[in-house]
Amino acid sequence: MRIDNLTETRDEYLDLELASAASRFVRDVIAMAPGAEVLVTTDSRTDLRVPRAIARAVAAAGGVPVTLHYPSPGASYGASPALVGAAAAAADIWVACSWNELIYTEAWSAAMAKGVLYVSYGGLDVDGFVRCVGGVDAPRLEEMGFALMALLRDADVRVTSAAGTDIAFHNRGGEMGKFRMTASPERRPIMLAGQLTWEANEASMAGVLVADGVLSPPEEVGLIARPVRLTVEEGRIMSIEGGREAALLTRWLEHKGDPTLRRTAHVSLGFNPGVPVPTGRLLEDERAFGDIDFGWGAWVDRPAAGHFDFTCRQVSLWANGLEVLREGRFVEPTLARICREMGVPGH
Repeated sequence: MRIDNLTETRDEYLDLELASAASRFVRDVIAMAPGAEVLVTTDSRTDLRVPRAIARAVAAAGGVPVTLHYPSPGASYGASPALVGAAAAAADIWVACSWNELIYTEAWSAAMAKGVLYVSYGGLDVDGFVRCVGGVDAPRLEEMGFALMALLRDADVRVTSAAGTDIAFHNRGGEMGKFRMTASPERRPIMLAGQLTWEANEASMAGVLVADGVLSPPEEVGLIARPVRLTVEEGRIMSIEGGREAALLTRWLEHKGDPTLRRTAHVSLGFNPGVPVPTGRLLEDERAFGDIDFGWGAWVDRPAAGHFDFTCRQVSLWANGLEVLREGRFVEPTLARICREMGVPGH
């Protein structure tokens, strides 16, 4: 996958900022109580400076950190060794820093059944952790997420962009806000702050999407150099046009041979101020401020041969005719006020 910058590998790089971000994570994101047993899992593609800083911050706050490291499965989604699941089910809090995503795996399901608080922070390196965790106010971003949910729930939505995106759908009947950005009494799973994900009504989705941010998989793409134009009817991708990236996506879909991969899975709106432009790291880019992510294929209770995402940059969005977002900047009064109070440029 192509990325536009590489993190400095020296241990002292951003070490003070990393320590501050880890303390903020323990205080504001997981709201850890003294004595809590916190499992931090990593794989061989993890930037280990991040989980080590988290473990130190947990210990400093009176918790009991336990770290578990295992070989990367070599894919962005996949099962972990059985030992990871066993350890996770016994923890109070599970912070997953592995590069591969573990949500909806057997280990994740078993931990959820035990009431474990799960935190998905896989793929964040030092630079990303400092920008996206230490440099933002997660509780205020969650407040912004709740305000967005109030506007988007059951709404008729239209999304456009300068690159050519023009798509419409409605949200009636779909789930919204399944994950949280900070700890909740219900102990809902926590994702990196600055994103609202929901299920649009599949049959209602029609129009054109122009992907000009990131695309993953195929692993050969990442940052998009030449936009990909996709025509969508009833929530299904009917045609793919463009250059190299479009050809790679078409080839990947043909190789998988599963028509479910062309079905819409989720829509995710990004608003993390720590990601002003795409980086090629999907976890961050799904939260790029003012961009929107469309996911396809496998989803909750719907198996498929895979799942892929792409983003459309700096979009405009309307909900029931109300202008919410204009070319990547929030214009709805409540959202604009929160952005101003957080010091987001352009607001």
